[in-house]
Amino acid sequence: MRIRRFLQAVVVVVVLGTGAAALHAQDFSLFVMGGGSSLFDKKYYTVYGASYGSTYKTGSAFTVGGEIPLTKILGVEGSYGYVRNNLAVTDFYNSATPSNEIGYDILEQRVSADVVAHAPQGMKGVRPYLAGGVEYDRFAPTGTAAALAQSQGFNGVPNSVLSPEYKFGVNFGGGLDVKLTNLLAVRLDLRDHVTGSPTFGLPFQTASAYTAYYPIRGNTHNITLSAGFVFHFGK
Repeated sequence: MRIRRFLQAVVVVVVLGTGAAALHAQDFSLFVMGGGSSLFDKKYYTVYGASYGSTYKTGSAFTVGGEIPLTKILGVEGSYGYVRNNLAVTDFYNSATPSNEIGYDILEQRVSADVVAHAPQGMKGVRPYLAGGVEYDRFAPTGTAAALAQSQGFNGVPNSVLSPEYKFGVNFGGGLDVKLTNLLAVRLDLRDHVTGSPTFGLPFQTASAYTAYYPIRGNTHNITLSAGFVFHFGK
């Protein structure tokens, strides 16, 4: 049911973007970017008397989207992001060294709706912008990560089942558009994507003996630095 809602959200963003583009065909843009993702969500916790720590390794990010101008300065933006990170869980009970660290590959997908404020004028083809808005994220273990949780366990509990989790969030940041021609620009973008910390379907606490749980709370910050191209249409 939730994956259906996520796909519906993707469709809504695409339909709204293309529909608005048709209405404002005199000036709209599409962008494609790739870069790095640094997901900050370091936690320390205890499971069945054993001490654990979890953190994320730097990963990759891909984003595609479009912007419709409302005025010379303001615009609305819709985008889809595809992000991969590695959740590293360390068992401090048996060893304080990384030798007891297990990595679970995580795939994050997001759809975002943002407001963009551009500088009134560019300088030598460089035009800064600020952006912020809301998003809907899907955090899911890859097939390899899910199999690893089954075979080697999660937080010391064997046969653990990891599943996708959905979060609403916000993002904010900014960047630079560097004009190459009237139809093409290079974009540099830095965003902070904030959601609640995912637990991948595991409960915060367990009601029965020796079942998997993940006792963490708080927010995660995904700092994404991207570069790519902006294609302007209707100019």
